[in-house]
Amino acid sequence: MAWMEWRWVILVAIFAFFVVGGYLSDRLVLQAVGELENLATSLEVAISADNWPGAREVLDGIYRKWPQIRRSWDLRMDRDEMDDLDLSLARLRGYMGEKDKAGILSELGVWQTLLTHVEQKEVFRWRNLL
Repeated sequence: MAWMEWRWVILVAIFAFFVVGGYLSDRLVLQAVGELENLATSLEVAISADNWPGAREVLDGIYRKWPQIRRSWDLRMDRDEMDDLDLSLARLRGYMGEKDKAGILSELGVWQTLLTHVEQKEVFRWRNLL
């Protein structure tokens, strides 16, 4: 009978590991989404003010952060979502090269929508279970 008690302890420990791991993973996703949204907002402000050097610097900051964030998201997210974010970022860089204010602002809207989608879909919420 003592071996039966150890099975319960091991089962509870494994369950606790998955709950804590999921919670920490969700926090990391939320933190990364927050950082990317803040950078996108900064880029929008710089573009709206026609501050092209500042906008270039913010976009470079997004490009520096994105590969690290993408690597951490690769295991947990659908490949199509990651590709959409990559393509949106590439279009942002193209619009920046042309200094196309309307293009950048519209693509920023896409980028922010994709980030919101990641936050709503990938982070545990009770409504995601139903």
